[in-house]
Amino acid sequence: MTRAAVVEPRERLDPTPGLAPDASIPGRDALLDPAALALHLGDLLGLDGVVGAEIRRAKYRLGESLRVVVELTTTSGPVVVSARTFAADTVDHAHERALAAAAQAPAPSPGSAADRPGVVLDRTHHAVWWVLPNDRRIEDLASVLHPSGATTPAGWSASTLMEYSPERSATVRATDRSGRILGYVKAYAPGAVDVELLARRYEHVAAALGPVADVRSPRVVAVDPVRHRLVLEPMAGRQWGDLDGDEIGPALGRLGAAIAHLHGVDTAGAAGIGSFGRLRSARLVNSAALVARARPDVGARIVAVADHLEQVRPAPGSPCFLHGDCHPKNALVADGALSLIDLDQAGIGPAAADLGSLLARLRFGTIVGERPGTDEDALARAFLDGYAGVAPLPTEADLRWHTAAALVAERAIRAVNRVQRHALTHLDRIVAAAEDTASGARPSPTIVGDPR
Repeated sequence: MTRAAVVEPRERLDPTPGLAPDASIPGRDALLDPAALALHLGDLLGLDGVVGAEIRRAKYRLGESLRVVVELTTTSGPVVVSARTFAADTVDHAHERALAAAAQAPAPSPGSAADRPGVVLDRTHHAVWWVLPNDRRIEDLASVLHPSGATTPAGWSASTLMEYSPERSATVRATDRSGRILGYVKAYAPGAVDVELLARRYEHVAAALGPVADVRSPRVVAVDPVRHRLVLEPMAGRQWGDLDGDEIGPALGRLGAAIAHLHGVDTAGAAGIGSFGRLRSARLVNSAALVARARPDVGARIVAVADHLEQVRPAPGSPCFLHGDCHPKNALVADGALSLIDLDQAGIGPAAADLGSLLARLRFGTIVGERPGTDEDALARAFLDGYAGVAPLPTEADLRWHTAAALVAERAIRAVNRVQRHALTHLDRIVAAAEDTASGARPSPTIVGDPR
């Protein structure tokens, strides 16, 4: 059978701009090159009519491994695959274990492309590939992606894959035969989370925010600790990327108010929630060191920023309930109201950690040209004004420190370990933003209200 020609990009781009070579993962760059993958995987998996590939997710551990999620476009429909690299002397054993696990998995339901090979050895890149619904650790994804007679949620007949983190979790949008959204099903690998504690956290927050007029968070529809699944109710609203330019400022104001209300949630009733650790000393210093290894051109500068931040680390603020992943994509806007979603990374820590994370995210968006023509400072002020309308803001010094720390321990490190090409291209500017913020060279957004 003749394969359809792979569509090549007009301009071949470096998939890992500036990253230092990594002898432990010789296939790294090839596994992150969509055009090369489309050709390679069509042959490796025996797929006809492959016309393109898109990297959906990457997780890179320097000197250890690379995991990628790739969506292949074929003439018969999309195919999602994931890979993990292994050392040359262990990849065959890893493949054998994966085959054994796949053989014990429940049989795929009708319509789930059961004719495709589920686990494939890739000696060229020292990797193993899993074709969904196969996964190295998540169990029985077939019944999540292709429900057949599922009772929870009632009427569930089709799934749309929304998020997929290999070996950890997958989230699907569950719909009935008419296309009505019934909920979001989150399937976890055994040991990844305690789904019962997580369900209680979601319920606790939803109940606490219930009396607030314009803020919501999803309630739990069902929890299945045996199959490590959680079903959350659907929330109305549009995401950040769908908002028009004149809607963004008001939306960030509502997000600021919503985060302030979330910070007021009683932490004592938040089952299983731990301390927020991303900006702790060890994490901050290690993030800078990893970026320095991967990108020696900015290495000395980012290490110096982290060292400076450690020297001026503020005293711990009053602990509160943190979202833990505070960025606009985790908010849905509808008719003047706002829903906070994705509380999986919630933790206990100072309010400035969430606020600094959001301010760093806005700075990052400006650097990479995410929304040309928007006024970053105006958006930051809208967010802080919204927060200050509900709760006192942290001091300007605390905000500056946490923003700079987030630029290092969130934005810069994710450029590397998520292999974000657009961020790697501008990594020197991200580091410069951390330098300027930490030193006070860049003015902070206007702070209203009475800072504590």
